[in-house]
Amino acid sequence: MDHFIPGLAVDKATSGTGIHPGLVYYFYPSANCTAATCQLDVGFISSADGGATWSASQQLAEPMSLSWLANTNQGHMVGDYMSTSFSGGPAFPALVSANAPSGSVFDEALDTVAGGISVTGGRNSSHGDVVVVTPDTKPIFTPPATDQ
Repeated sequence: MDHFIPGLAVDKATSGTGIHPGLVYYFYPSANCTAATCQLDVGFISSADGGATWSASQQLAEPMSLSWLANTNQGHMVGDYMSTSFSGGPAFPALVSANAPSGSVFDEALDTVAGGISVTGGRNSSHGDVVVVTPDTKPIFTPPATDQ
């Protein structure tokens, strides 16, 4: 699996270890796909305990073929960022979804979930998660060396 372009928000009505973060993101179910075979999906997870545990992932849109997305000088794209907002309790993720184009006309929309998504938390622990660094990963900082 490959996850990217996260959109994180925290319900401003929560605080401390009880904050309610919501995270929307795009993902490829198979990281070893090609431009012709990749299916782009949109997922959402949330936490009711400050990020100690997370809900199961919810798929928010039907899988999209990359050829359905607008083609730019950097390849097919849904945009360069996503967003999640809270309003009165539920989270409202903003996401681009696409259908097969009609001829040369793209069918892409900026969507959200009607009624929002309730923050549920869950049993999926974030403890022990690791970041996978690939040759094309660009570090934003270099950690200090440690004596071992």
